[in-house]
Amino acid sequence: MNRWPQLIGAAQTKAWLIGMFILTAVAVGRLADPLDALAVDSGRLIEKDGQYVFVESQDPSLQLLMDRAFEKGIITKDEYEQALKESEAHRYQTQIPFKLWYDRGFNISTNDNAFFLKIRGRAMFRETTRFRNDAWRNPGDAKNFPELLGVFGDYRANRSTNDASYFNLRRARLLFSGHVFNPDFKYFVQMGFESAENAQTPGAANLLDFYVTSTHFSLFNVQVGQYKVYFNRSQINNTASMQFAERAPVQDAFTASGLNRRDIGITIMNDDELYPVNYYLGIFNGSGPLFTRYGAYESEQPTANCPGGQTSGNPVPSPASCPTSQRNLNANLRTQINQLMYTARFNWNVMGRPGYGEGDLAYSETPQWAMGGNIAYNPGINTSSNNAFIGIDLANLNWRRSLATFGNGRQLGWGIVDYTTWGLDTIFKYRGFSIQGEYYFKNITRHEKGLPCMQRVSAGAACTTYAPSLMGNASGFYVQSGYYLIPRYLEFAARYSYWDPDSSVGGDLIKQVDASVNYFPFGVYDYQVMLTYSNQAMGTGGYAIGRSAPLPAVGPLNSASSYPSGTVPLDARGGTLIDNTIRLQLQIFF
Repeated sequence: MNRWPQLIGAAQTKAWLIGMFILTAVAVGRLADPLDALAVDSGRLIEKDGQYVFVESQDPSLQLLMDRAFEKGIITKDEYEQALKESEAHRYQTQIPFKLWYDRGFNISTNDNAFFLKIRGRAMFRETTRFRNDAWRNPGDAKNFPELLGVFGDYRANRSTNDASYFNLRRARLLFSGHVFNPDFKYFVQMGFESAENAQTPGAANLLDFYVTSTHFSLFNVQVGQYKVYFNRSQINNTASMQFAERAPVQDAFTASGLNRRDIGITIMNDDELYPVNYYLGIFNGSGPLFTRYGAYESEQPTANCPGGQTSGNPVPSPASCPTSQRNLNANLRTQINQLMYTARFNWNVMGRPGYGEGDLAYSETPQWAMGGNIAYNPGINTSSNNAFIGIDLANLNWRRSLATFGNGRQLGWGIVDYTTWGLDTIFKYRGFSIQGEYYFKNITRHEKGLPCMQRVSAGAACTTYAPSLMGNASGFYVQSGYYLIPRYLEFAARYSYWDPDSSVGGDLIKQVDASVNYFPFGVYDYQVMLTYSNQAMGTGGYAIGRSAPLPAVGPLNSASSYPSGTVPLDARGGTLIDNTIRLQLQIFF
């Protein structure tokens, strides 16, 4: 009995020695076998679908023939190695250096993945039917969305007939995205060829986005170029993944700059796929896409203290020292060019990652909830010149048209202003249900203090008539919700939005209700049919410089010649503008 431990120990020792002998023999055999040694070096590790796989450099059939020829002594070792080397060199020189395939776009990539390009196209075809009340005929909208015409930017009210139907290529986009050098140096280019529903000129090709992004450091990604400013949630979201055919007017009015959703600048942010809390810090021109502050200017009188702005005549009596007729064309000064716009946004993914797309197309199996906040400071926006005749204004026509396009027309004519805009937002998604909302507030600070002057008895004289009130701030919100009646295929959504463009006056609220039925035949955003109904009520109350009484008058106030042609207040007749719109839209994103 006492010998068993000794026998077991001896057996274990013997087994260990035999095992080491076998491993040593196999290792020596592998080193001695030239075919095996060459086979180890005749391939390389290649990344494929996120994994590394070993790929032989030689064609397997050629490798087999060479091995058999060497084993039978038909060729020598040197001939074997030379043939393999030449074959591998020929294979490398004749192989196609790139790959081409289709996967939600046309994709081109070099074999080493140093360069990648994805080309996509998107089109939105739309039929629109409108039913408007008589207030759209007279007075129309001269305050929120006025039209600015000619080189002087004359105001014109946005008026229309009661009923209208038309087809529209609402969006037509061509997109290029990918990376160069390595996947951490990305680029994105987007061209737009569409026109808005109320555009006065045909659509043209426009560069919407062109930027590069470095993702080398996940905590400090850097994006440079022209792109959507990371500000409010509804603007960050792509129009391809909206629940409604159009954004609500309040969503456009509270962009970071107040002029456009896009701008030129730089943003530092972290990787929103890795961190639950995301930040976006940006510096921009604050002038909108393809425009710099150096292109903006302030009109001045050719002769100091003398009125100008007309091709003939003067809007107010002039002293003898003033010419009888002056133009301010080219009499301008570029100012405020040292100002930039600063933005900041923070987003907390409380549960999951709901992203910025609207609706729960993915039919999330777990709750997805995020909340965020943003603030932007955009100083030195010149909304009008110091012309004696306020209604004709040559200064910064690009800025002024941008303000009018995005619904901020009431801010026109108030001189140089600074915008401080902030907002709060949240979104929740779960099993086809979604709800999101945002609250906005804009503080408008004028550089010129006091009420603007509307009338002087002569150039350089004391003001006799002032604007009735100062411009206030602006605020608004929206809330929208949707549910997939058939998961991933059929969705119903509703939205309510509220907008007060001027807090100092009444009768100017803009309220809108939307309902939409969305069908996704393939369960993805790329292909969809959307039917959206919108009801909008727009108040015409309040005061707008250059469009509301008082206006500069040629003759004595309250006389028959007080308001000659061209100076009749555009809101002489008020009323609430009611618009009912039905949009049927088809999207194709390939």
